[in-house]
Amino acid sequence: MTNETDIELATRLAIQAGNLLQEFKQNNPIPESPTQRKEYGKKADRIAHNFLITEFDKARPQDLVLSEEGLDPTERINAERCWIVDPLDGTFYFANNRNDFAVHIALWEKKANQLSKISVAAVSMPVFSTIYTTADTKQVGKANEIPRILVSGSRPPLEMPALTAKFDEVFGGVEIKSVGSVGAKVVQILDGHADIYVHTTGFYEWDIAAPLGIADSAGLIVCDSKGNPLDLNKENVRVENVIVCKKELIEVVLQAMS
Repeated sequence: MTNETDIELATRLAIQAGNLLQEFKQNNPIPESPTQRKEYGKKADRIAHNFLITEFDKARPQDLVLSEEGLDPTERINAERCWIVDPLDGTFYFANNRNDFAVHIALWEKKANQLSKISVAAVSMPVFSTIYTTADTKQVGKANEIPRILVSGSRPPLEMPALTAKFDEVFGGVEIKSVGSVGAKVVQILDGHADIYVHTTGFYEWDIAAPLGIADSAGLIVCDSKGNPLDLNKENVRVENVIVCKKELIEVVLQAMS
């Protein structure tokens, strides 16, 4: 399918990798042991990764791919194009039979004008057979009267007390929700179930690249804790913090974190 556009390719691969993950789960019962579940998740991750790498080799043989499950192609730093992918974002949630895992496909282009140079992105939610891409035209609605903040269940932001206090002061309260994958969190905002995502305990470019793309295309603010855009396709792929937020709430979030 070499005639596919980049967005068609990203969309197809996100859907097909998600289908592979669902097939794996249907054909392989989830183990009872936590140790076995960890290995179960790793195996599923590797299956999705191998599929994606094979497809990129066929469809975009000249492009580089940075995947959570693969070796880092260090020549990507000077490349014009690099796909940043997470074959299974939220491996723990997948292996524990939750629905808040996702597949992330993003394209970083040196000459792109889009936020953080992510020109194309797709996030699939396999359990729901849904796909969110930078080709979507739907814009997010206004924030809830009592804002809803999404956090990581295992690594909530250290600034949570300050955020809670500030939102209590400005809005008279805040609702805090825990959701798994970064992609799943951004989808919650896009679907109108949340207003803000804050993460300040670090993760990696493949965790945020595709969610960043779909968030920006839908009119959300995506920035670091100082309000600056994220730099991606860096030598060090760690991302220290991120805010994904509806526009009318960003100033309050930044004030709380300053």
